[in-house]
Amino acid sequence: MTREESDRTGYREVAARIRADVEAGVWPTGRPIPGIDRLKDRYEVARQTANRAVQHLVSEGLLYSEGRRGTFIRPAVPARTVARDRHVRRDARGYFFGPNAADWRGVGTPTQEVGPPPADAAELLGVAAGEPVLIRDRAIGPPDASHPWQLATSYLPMTLVDRLPVLGADETGPGGIYDRIEEHFGAALSWEETVAARPADDHEQRHLRIGAGLPVLVVTRVSRVGEQVVEVNRTRMSADRFTVTYAVARDEQTARWPRAGGRD
Repeated sequence: MTREESDRTGYREVAARIRADVEAGVWPTGRPIPGIDRLKDRYEVARQTANRAVQHLVSEGLLYSEGRRGTFIRPAVPARTVARDRHVRRDARGYFFGPNAADWRGVGTPTQEVGPPPADAAELLGVAAGEPVLIRDRAIGPPDASHPWQLATSYLPMTLVDRLPVLGADETGPGGIYDRIEEHFGAALSWEETVAARPADDHEQRHLRIGAGLPVLVVTRVSRVGEQVVEVNRTRMSADRFTVTYAVARDEQTARWPRAGGRD
């Protein structure tokens, strides 16, 4: 067996040994594991083999990288994942999406900037490709979260922002932008969401603390007043920590009960 062939088979064995040490608590969660040179000495393998083992565990989601800060053990997935369903709820602070998110808070400082949205968001907003919009970025999570559980980006047309400048403010007041929009129009918002999955990009990997091999769920929410689209929101979350739940309704035309011609 050549050295290259040995490396291809050996790194999985080293990865299994690292995983066993992680599960045994050899290294604490929240602190970096030893560097590659220390790992190669610990497991008595080539540096390349140790590096491939670590990258394999990053792709599996057991570890995550923070660049020069090192490679960390990812906290265990909660016993109960966070569910999103088809209802919007409201409390004294405003609307929230998902039954578990009532007490969630912002993590870090939200940002606002004017710039072009992604092409699909521009199409949903009904603006020309490359036309500037207001982009609001925020990270959110449970009150005790040390890092974000969700990353949310809102795109708002400048025609609306020009009429309602508070949408671009650092503090938009109780209820946030949705309350301001409803107050401005004197009408209720309605929402439509689509859910997709894709590989996490570098920004998402770093802030959500996930490896390159883990996908994110992407919930795209279109907010309307009547027929007018006033916001497109894109919320990203680690796919292994969230579920999407909904009731399954019978189609009244094709799946009604009792069946036509059947027994009552």
